[in-house]
Amino acid sequence: MSSQSWELKGDDTLLGVVTLTEIDQPWFRCEFALSKGWEQVEHLFQAQATAVDSGDQQRMSEAIGAVRNLQLKLHPSDGGEAITPIMIHIRGRKANFRY
Repeated sequence: MSSQSWELKGDDTLLGVVTLTEIDQPWFRCEFALSKGWEQVEHLFQAQATAVDSGDQQRMSEAIGAVRNLQLKLHPSDGGEAITPIMIHIRGRKANFRY
């Protein structure tokens, strides 16, 4: 199986590249390589990780919503149709998403 990867974009800004390492339904587990645009959204992903770690349902809902409001798209490196993740978590070099 060839390695599957997607360019993570917000509008036309490349935020990074996610490369599939494992499918753990419903999650796609990936490695994350950041790009120049990452610094624009990194704080939202850090807030999401902190909220998830806290276990506070209200904070988690708000943080997940803030990331979802970015309307990110995953564009397959093979040129296939872009997908919209319903949830995406990025911590350091690890990314998990579901769609």
